[in-house]
Amino acid sequence: MKIICSLLLVCLTALPSFAFMPDGEELAASLRKNYGPMRSWQAKMTFPDQPGVSVVLWYSSGRWRQEWQAGDKAVAVGSLGSVARACTASSFPLLPLFVWMVPDPLEAWQAWGVDETVGNFGFCGDQPCLMLGADPMDQSAPAVHLNNEDYAPLLVRYGSELGPITVEFLDYKAYAGYRVPQKVLVRTGASEFECAVEWLRINGADSEELYAVDALDPTPCAEPPQPFGFLRESFRYPGAR
Repeated sequence: MKIICSLLLVCLTALPSFAFMPDGEELAASLRKNYGPMRSWQAKMTFPDQPGVSVVLWYSSGRWRQEWQAGDKAVAVGSLGSVARACTASSFPLLPLFVWMVPDPLEAWQAWGVDETVGNFGFCGDQPCLMLGADPMDQSAPAVHLNNEDYAPLLVRYGSELGPITVEFLDYKAYAGYRVPQKVLVRTGASEFECAVEWLRINGADSEELYAVDALDPTPCAEPPQPFGFLRESFRYPGAR
């Protein structure tokens, strides 16, 4: 009897860890619990390969505002993957930080093609993480990787007409009571692009005037230098064309 019990204990403890992986709904609920009070934020993105160019972002429940600075200023407002109005004559790029903390994570993941029934425990770099949507060996299927403690997004991968797009959120630090990424790495096909993030404000960036289309200065502006054009041509918000 002791031998049977010992064998049973060994079998139970040897079960793969992903047998206890939370499903997509549980993960989304945990993410909302930890980050739900973060209603809005303001951050500044710079680009190591393009010194002198920066963009300040305001974000509130899916609405956003961009102000590019490179001598002159270029401004746009919109929501999720749509540009509502911009001062440039040509189209305005969307930015990878917009997919970091979306208003409804589960709804967004499903819309992005992530299979919430597939989940694994694994490692993202040197830290353990939760992998939702694809087997760890699959480098092309839509997926979301989350920190295994506070469920902060570490990676988002989705399809587009340009092919799979991967956004990694790296170098997390504590700021205003939340862990936030200081680096964003984007891969589109053979291209890889890095952005540095400086966080300026958590909450307090929800003024209606910031995002109001009618409040945007209608004066035409010049298109900023790179990486403005690169992001416009190479990065897509999930589902946006």
